[in-house]
Amino acid sequence: MDYTALIARARVECNDTASSNPHFGETPTGTRDAANTVFRLLNPNPVPASLYFTYGATSRSQAGFTLLDGPSGYISITAAPDAGVTQPFFFDYFSQWYLDADYEQMIDGAAEDLGGVAGQLLDAGLNSALIQFVISRFWKRRASTYANQYASAAGGSSAAPESVSSQYLALAKAATSEGIRLMTAFYTRHGKRNAPASGTITNKISPYTPRR
Repeated sequence: MDYTALIARARVECNDTASSNPHFGETPTGTRDAANTVFRLLNPNPVPASLYFTYGATSRSQAGFTLLDGPSGYISITAAPDAGVTQPFFFDYFSQWYLDADYEQMIDGAAEDLGGVAGQLLDAGLNSALIQFVISRFWKRRASTYANQYASAAGGSSAAPESVSSQYLALAKAATSEGIRLMTAFYTRHGKRNAPASGTITNKISPYTPRR
């Protein structure tokens, strides 16, 4: 299983595919004064192919706008929307929490958690454990992002960042426990210790040390 396949599997397990997070009828933020053309979607990393634009009599069009920056959600409208806010103006789209590059980093970190080397593949038998460690890192990132976003004055006390972050961290802890269980089961099946050697299957070196 290569990185592309691992990322695809991780996205499914983390519910972060190209169709996991829908947003319909969302009005982007920005000054609507009949002159401004730059607005910002409320969610980062919109899936480009999923963006549909509605304005006035134009309904769900994939023309009339340009995605300027996916991670920040900035878009440019070809013709500035009216200032009277009388015409419908919104987007329908799906977003993803993280980019493929982010998942590559999480996979590398998970590989190191399992005693491997970043950028190199482990024994295929450890892939299930690897994915669980990726899920753990996913929820830890979500917890950090949520806390940073809503712990500010703008977030307000109703956002309860501590409560939500705690739930995310609990999911991370559960994934870590499952990853350890799967890793231990793998080594047990092979009669090995849970102590990977400095080497990977990529280099034809077994990623575990023999029992002594």
